[in-house]
Amino acid sequence: MKNAGNLIIYIIIIGIVWVIGCAVLPYWNRYMIKSDLSAAALYGTKHSSDETIKYFSEKIKERGYDFDPEEFQFDKNERNTVSIQWTYRDEISVFGFVLKELEFTLDVTERETKEQL
Repeated sequence: MKNAGNLIIYIIIIGIVWVIGCAVLPYWNRYMIKSDLSAAALYGTKHSSDETIKYFSEKIKERGYDFDPEEFQFDKNERNTVSIQWTYRDEISVFGFVLKELEFTLDVTERETKEQL
């Protein structure tokens, strides 16, 4: 009888950890995508707009997101300062049930730096 009680407690603890993991996942993805966005902006300081968009779209597809170019704003000025803004949707889901839909807007700016020796 005591073992059955412990088993139920373990199952409840595992369920709680699972739910917390599912709730944290979209925010972790946002952090990782922002890091990819920064890398793409830095890449864009040395490359063309089309190459940068292609680079970023490949990174995003690796993470499993569908890339919609209309949600992606890319701006590069004559000083090779690149600003990228991307708005995307994610969701918190547990066992296939969507608990909450989220919309994130990420904005990154990088400047070309000249290496000095």
